[in-house]
Amino acid sequence: MITDTVGQGGRNSLNDTMIVQRLLNEIDMPGVQQLVADGSPGARTIFKIQAFQRSIGITRPDGLIRPGSKTMTELMCRADAENTVQSKLALTNPAPSSADLGAPWIATAERELGQKEVAGASANPRIMEYHKAAKYWAKDDSGKKDAWCGSFVAWVMSQHGYLPPPNAFRAKEWSNFGVERKSPVYGAICIKSRSGGGHVAFAVGQSRDGKHYFMLGGNQGNEVNISRYPASVWDAFTFPSGSAQGKSLPVFQGTSSEAGSES
Repeated sequence: MITDTVGQGGRNSLNDTMIVQRLLNEIDMPGVQQLVADGSPGARTIFKIQAFQRSIGITRPDGLIRPGSKTMTELMCRADAENTVQSKLALTNPAPSSADLGAPWIATAERELGQKEVAGASANPRIMEYHKAAKYWAKDDSGKKDAWCGSFVAWVMSQHGYLPPPNAFRAKEWSNFGVERKSPVYGAICIKSRSGGGHVAFAVGQSRDGKHYFMLGGNQGNEVNISRYPASVWDAFTFPSGSAQGKSLPVFQGTSSEAGSES
């Protein structure tokens, strides 16, 4: 049950707060950003609860979700427009453990969502930072020779003190990084082949039937996004050495794009 302290960091469990975050993300509130559903009741979660409270006529929003309150009732009803409350609460199968959600580099990667290539001779300076982390000499962020998925992974992992493999700008080089896995868990680095090269991205979820993986990566449709891929296209999975690995890949509940161009 969602407790009366969601938004204040009190008795609420990780899953309670995550449920609230994901339900809030189901509701269209113009000018209010989507939340990262990480189970952390931070300032953005409180702000979005308050924004929702204002939208339902609460003049003094307190940012709390209390059992039986107008806030809780309206939140459950409005987020339940297309599914039953029970299906909304069954957010993952299996439910993610704290270890599953413990890959801190994913939060860093999520903050880069929406970074895009700049067409022509100009370049997105952020993407050039990715290339620098991979020690790639590219002077542009677009074109087949400047594919930047490997550089994106290099930049993300560098933010957490990990040394990228040599030639990290080449996607397939990431199969030489960390500890090999037979299947992905939350936060795993996944590598696949493509026409003219490879692609590398982070695993953040799977479909309920396990036939598709949701990958957070760079240069997916020329931007950083989360894309849906058939599970069968991925060739190798690795995880940073010395980091606690989760036991599963949670069912993905967010928004994503269909897999597209990676060059």
